[in-house]
Order: sequence, then C-alpha cells, then structure tokens
Amino acid sequence: MTTAYSLESYVFGSPENHDLLESESNELLAFGHRFPAPNGGSYWLDEHGEPDPSQGIQTWITCRMAHVYSLGAIHGEPGAEELVDKALDGLRGPLHDDVNGGWHPSVAVDGTPEPGKVCYTHAFVILAATSATLIGRPGAKELLAEALDTYNARFWDEEHGLAVDTWNTEFTELDPYRGINANMHTVEAFLAVADVTGDETYRTRAGRIVDHVVDWASHNSWRIPEHFTADWAPDLEFNRSKPDDQFKPYGATPGHGIEWARLITQFATSCDRSDEQKAALIDAAEHLFARALEDA
Repeated sequence: MTTAYSLESYVFGSPENHDLLESESNELLAFGHRFPAPNGGSYWLDEHGEPDPSQGIQTWITCRMAHVYSLGAIHGEPGAEELVDKALDGLRGPLHDDVNGGWHPSVAVDGTPEPGKVCYTHAFVILAATSATLIGRPGAKELLAEALDTYNARFWDEEHGLAVDTWNTEFTELDPYRGINANMHTVEAFLAVADVTGDETYRTRAGRIVDHVVDWASHNSWRIPEHFTADWAPDLEFNRSKPDDQFKPYGATPGHGIEWARLITQFATSCDRSDEQKAALIDAAEHLFARALEDA
C-alpha cells in the first residue's frame, strides 16, 4: 500500500517532511531484516525482502547491510545490533580470504569464492567496519584495522593520490584498468574513518581524490570520466559495447554525479582548507549536481 503525502511533506525541514523521512526510514529498515545468511553475510533480497540464495553472498551488499543497520542502531531500530553482527560474521568468515588476505567479491551458497580482489569491495569493508566500530560492536575495531592495512598495502597509490582497481585473487597481478567508481566509495569510506577514528590522514587522502575528480569533470562539461588507463588518462570509449555493465558502464553515470556532489560537499564542510577553497568545492558540487539532473 502506497502512502499519500501532502506537498508540505516535501518541504525540507517541515514537520511533515520529518514525518515522511521517519516513515520511509523505518520502512526501509524493516524491509532488510531477513538478509542474514546462515554462516554470516548478506543474501540478496528480492522485491519482497525475501532472500534469494541463487545470487550468492556478495561482499559489498554484506558491507552495506552492516553500515545501514549501524545507522539503524543509532536510529533505534529493534534488533539492528544483532543484524550488524551477522554481517560482520560474514566478513570475518566465508567472505574473507584466509590464504591470500583481503576479501572475495562474493561467495556462492556452497562456499565457492568469486575470483579476484576488487577495490570497490574493500572500500565497502572499511565503511562497514568503521560504522560497526562507531556503535561498539565486538571485533569491529580489529576488522577495521585489518581492512585498512589491506587497503593501504594493495589499493592505495600514494604517488597519484588515487586507488588502483583490481588484482587477481593472490594479489600478484594488477589489472591496468583504473576506475573512478571505486575511488568514489574510497572517499566515502575514508571520510568515515577520519570522523570515527580521528585519523586525519584519511580525510587528506579523500581530498586528493576529490581534487582529481573536480579537475577531470571541470574539463568534461561537468561529466565525470569513469574509466582510465593505467597511467590515469581518461578512457571515454571504455565499454562502449557493454553500456549496461553493472560496475563499469560506458560513459558518465548521472547517479555518480549526485553521489560525488554529496561527497565533495561533505569533504568541503569537514576539511581544514581555506574558506575560498571550500567555496570552490561547493561550487563544483553544484555544477556536478545540476549536470547530473540534466543528463538523467
């Protein structure tokens, strides 16, 4: 059943808007309660919120559930802490590569891991562990320490101030592809780490990524190049023949423009740069947001 809301419900800050956001938040949190897999981690949920084991147990979804229900715990959602623990069980258990280190992108229900090691996934592990640390879940701090150590050793490129994208399972061969999607979620994770732990190294790193993105987008009609070569040259024709690739679609992605606008604003309002520099970042965020809406 769809609830009808008044026009006042969409006026930010109004009592009606608060009620709408509260209702939608509670509905979303209630929807996801059935995500835990028996050995930990998150099943894919269908449109009714029922587990779909055929999709396996995906690390990024598991991490998102840990993050969302950490926020849910702060919000007062009943049972949220226990759901966070179920997600963390998956990150410490079947999704973790005990042989080579790091985390598998996913595992099938029979425990078979998906090959490769992906920056996108590892950024989400950092976010999940950070959020769980914030609410004091057992073992979360240790998980965060391991996630940061793995990320720093395998994915962070200090020379360029950006993250590389994909390794083989053993961490012996680095793919030449470079992508901005993983860097976007790295910014999200790094800002969270800085906020929760107080280690400003990670906010500084997030700012280095942000500066690259703003520069690239400002020279591309405020559309963010998504794909790059090994030396970080934009590859605007990448995946032209696969425009619907789930993680590496051809062209610019309007939704990412909106995400980047939010992340850049978050960085600008939390960093120690000058007022002039912060204003320039906010201006860039507004350009990205407007371009994304127009394109979408």
